[in-house]
Amino acid sequence: MRGERWQVDQVLRHFVEVKEIADTTREALAKAIVQELLSQARKRDLKGWREALDYLAEVREGFVLSVRAEQVRDARELMYLVNRLLMDWDWLRDLGIEMAPLEEIERVGRQLVAFTMAAVAFALTPQLPAEAVTFPLRDFFPQPTYSDIPVPRSPAELWERIEEVERVVYAAGIRPLSSLPAPGLRRTYAFFEANAWVADQQMARFLGTED
Repeated sequence: MRGERWQVDQVLRHFVEVKEIADTTREALAKAIVQELLSQARKRDLKGWREALDYLAEVREGFVLSVRAEQVRDARELMYLVNRLLMDWDWLRDLGIEMAPLEEIERVGRQLVAFTMAAVAFALTPQLPAEAVTFPLRDFFPQPTYSDIPVPRSPAELWERIEEVERVVYAAGIRPLSSLPAPGLRRTYAFFEANAWVADQQMARFLGTED
C-alpha cells in the first residue's frame, strides 16, 4: 500500500502553529513574571500552558524518533538515555502526565517539525541579538543577552534541556514562580523567545518579505 506523502503545506502549517505557541508561551511567562515577581499578586491564567505542554510532548517524541546511537558519545551516556526514555517514567508522572494506550497509530510528522525547531532554538539562543532579548528580571540578569546559556552538545544534554523546559512550563501553571529556580525559568523563557524569533525570521523567508 502506498504511504501518504507529507505535504509541504502541512509542514508550513505546523511551523506556524509552533510559532504561535512559542509567542503565546513567552508572553504568558513574561506576564506571570511581571505580575508575580515584579509588581503584584499573579492572576493565574492557565490558557496556553496546555498547548505549550502538548508542543513539548511532540518535541520529546521527535527527539526519540531522531536520535541515533552513533550520535551518543559513550556507553554511559547511551545507558542514561535508555534508562530515561525506555525504563524510567517517573519524570512523566512528576509532570502530571498519565500514560494511556493509543487507540490508533499516529503518523510521524508534527513531532519532527517540533523537535527540529526546538533543536534550532536551543542552538541559537546564545546568539539572539540584544533587541530580541526581553527577559523581565533585569535586576538579576541585567545584560540583554543569552550568551551565557550553553548550547546542548550531546543527545543527553539536549534531552535534559527538553525536560527542564517541560518541568518549568508545567510548574509555572500551578505553582508560584518564586518557587522556581531563576536560571531555569530564564532558560525556559529564552527557549520560547528563541523559538519565536527563529520562526519570525523563517516566516519572512517563506513569504518572501525578508529585507
